[in-house]
Amino acid sequence: MPVGSPLDYHLHTSFSVDSQMPMATACETAIAIGLPEICFTDHVDLVPDDPDAGYFDPAPYFAELARCCERFAGRLTIRGGAEFGESHRIRAQQDELTATYPFDYIIGSLHWVGPHSVMAPEYFESRTRQEAYGAYFAEMLDLIRDGDFDVLGHLDVPKRYEYPVHGRFDSDEFAEEIRAVLAACIARGVGIELNTGSMRRTEGDPSPSPEVLGWYRELGGEILTLGSDGHRPSHMAYDFERALAMIRGAGFTHLTTFERRQPKFVAVG
Repeated sequence: MPVGSPLDYHLHTSFSVDSQMPMATACETAIAIGLPEICFTDHVDLVPDDPDAGYFDPAPYFAELARCCERFAGRLTIRGGAEFGESHRIRAQQDELTATYPFDYIIGSLHWVGPHSVMAPEYFESRTRQEAYGAYFAEMLDLIRDGDFDVLGHLDVPKRYEYPVHGRFDSDEFAEEIRAVLAACIARGVGIELNTGSMRRTEGDPSPSPEVLGWYRELGGEILTLGSDGHRPSHMAYDFERALAMIRGAGFTHLTTFERRQPKFVAVG
């Protein structure tokens, strides 16, 4: 099935600590802007260092998801997922959740390096760029090896917060580290996403860059999702037309959707 209007596979609602968007509002917005399918990926943060640990409550999340699926049936395909932070560090808790609830899709994201959050300029103010990203990509390899997820989230997300400190991130400077991450994903059988949320914060650079998408394709990568990282209606499908051009330019002809954590490839129209 060609994707005439792209699918948004990274959305946060009021079940995430950092969003107030009702799930039904997101569904109404998706229909209004012509999205055929969306996946909610609210934050599940469980590492003790995270001040938001434990905010996500799965029972009301899946209850509201069921209500939305019924209300919008025939007009919108809705999937229930989550963005698990530091999956490699909280596997026991995560395994209990995924065994209990019917997740369609899991993003594995890295927001912490040891006890340090990478989601703030302070992480970069006290480190050189090489120190900051060297530690980040090293821990990302641990995440890929020991975590449980379907797609690696916003591969180079710290650049959103580094930008005010050091300026634009250059993928070439860390080509060896990034290629190792991509190869590890492919070997593990997980994918990556193109996240346009970074395009709102870094003079238009997505996560990862089009160059990295090309490396992923050259290495044999196939599983690719597209997400806005939206936390409000105005974020949904942010700059997707340009993102699709990047995806095609990297040599991809398909995007990936998930149901009960099983991937399905859909052609990009």
